Amino acid sequence: MFTQYQEHIEQLRATDKNFSRLCDKHSALDAEVEALVQRKSPSLQVNIENLKKQKLAVKEAIYQMLQQAQPMLALKQQKNYVDQAKLAQMSGVRLSA
Repeated sequence: MFTQYQEHIEQLRATDKNFSRLCDKHSALDAEVEALVQRKSPSLQVNIENLKKQKLAVKEAIYQMLQQAQPMLALKQQKNYVDQAKLAQMSGVRLSA
């Protein structure tokens, strides 16, 4: 899920309990859907569809949180780079671009 945001996801999971909870819920719903699909029972189709809808709603919430956090995470990365550049400058080390 959202492989292009993997680094952001890891950062948010470490700092935002609600985001982490949503990711766990998405994984649990995914596993539940997969288990029902494996049973190959037409009678479970309604249950599968309901779980998929729940999973999609959670995924949309995760995506929205990623979009809202992206500028903040970019600033943190920029600040980290600037801090590294200052540290390198003070120690005489040259950073590659």
